[in-house]
Amino acid sequence: MKKMQRGFSLMEVLLVMVIIVALSAGGIYGWQKWQQQQRLWITVQQVRNLLQQLRSDANWKNIDHLLRLTHSDTRWCLSSRLAADTQCADASRWQLAQPFAEVELVEMTAGLGFYGIRNTAWPGHLVVRSPAGEWHIILSAWGRIRTCKASEAKKCS
Repeated sequence: MKKMQRGFSLMEVLLVMVIIVALSAGGIYGWQKWQQQQRLWITVQQVRNLLQQLRSDANWKNIDHLLRLTHSDTRWCLSSRLAADTQCADASRWQLAQPFAEVELVEMTAGLGFYGIRNTAWPGHLVVRSPAGEWHIILSAWGRIRTCKASEAKKCS
């Protein structure tokens, strides 16, 4: 007489577990990559917003807002030279401290800033980089602020 088997064999259970582990590893890698991209994009938007605030204030009050990039041991800080606090310790309207550890502001054109006279600026760029990629924030002589991926930076210039 044949007996009816109920349940799964050891090999079937191991095969299903291997498939689940492989799919989970791929999902975790994709999630981490997505988080890195979002952190980079958030930082680019925060830098752009700071530049827009500085441009508006320079135009409104007819003053100069020149940018200063400082690096400490663990983080960077982007601020206007008019900001009183040079350490970037306190949150200020004219400062942006590094929001995420893996996102670096690696390059800035010297003398970059905004001048109150007719909404003009010293043209240049900032480069923000992380493991997820690199973005350029480009400032034109008329104060226009653009963001471009590094691969598209030549088209945006």
